[in-house]
Amino acid sequence: MGNNVGIENTCSKIVQSWLKEQKGPDAVLTPAQTCSESAPFLLARISSLSRKHSPRDLFQFVNRCKQTVEHLFLWATAKNLPSESFLVPYLEHMAGLVVTFEDQRHLSVLTKKSGGSVSNKSYQYQTTGGSFSVKEVKKDQRAKEVAPAEPTIDPASLGTFKIGDLKREEQEAKDALTLPFEFYKTTPEGGKVLYHPDAEDDLDEEDPDDDLLI
Repeated sequence: MGNNVGIENTCSKIVQSWLKEQKGPDAVLTPAQTCSESAPFLLARISSLSRKHSPRDLFQFVNRCKQTVEHLFLWATAKNLPSESFLVPYLEHMAGLVVTFEDQRHLSVLTKKSGGSVSNKSYQYQTTGGSFSVKEVKKDQRAKEVAPAEPTIDPASLGTFKIGDLKREEQEAKDALTLPFEFYKTTPEGGKVLYHPDAEDDLDEEDPDDDLLI
């Protein structure tokens, strides 16, 4: 089991609650203090064992427990482990079931089946009065919980030009503006284009064809 929410101090209660639910009230959970422990149901806190044993010893311990222990529970909190980044991924590779506590309400369960297939399900969990309860969450429901709400966008705030929302001074300035090109329809048959030249315009009254060398 891995967790990202700092609940390692309650791991014994969580595992014991699950164990009694699955195996009955007589099932007893034994904490593993060293890599030489043996019992039907063992709980090994990797943060504690990694201070006493090398990663190689831990891996050998897990392999040995597969043959002699009915259920071995490994509890790993990444921030409480040494710098060996491969430790948790390797232990997850060796495990048949991986439970990850994602936050204060949600956990995921990855189950490896004998045929090589893998299933991954999400659950909501709750710890109250020493009991531990879970409820499956469908993927679409989980996606809705995770997806952030899209903010409402005011179209008027998308640019500096506000159409249909001009102040009186802005409207007067707009009406007084004369564009360089203006079209006036004088008669039903036609119209004319008025051009107001700028001071920088180069107006040459000579025929441009005179400059051609023919």
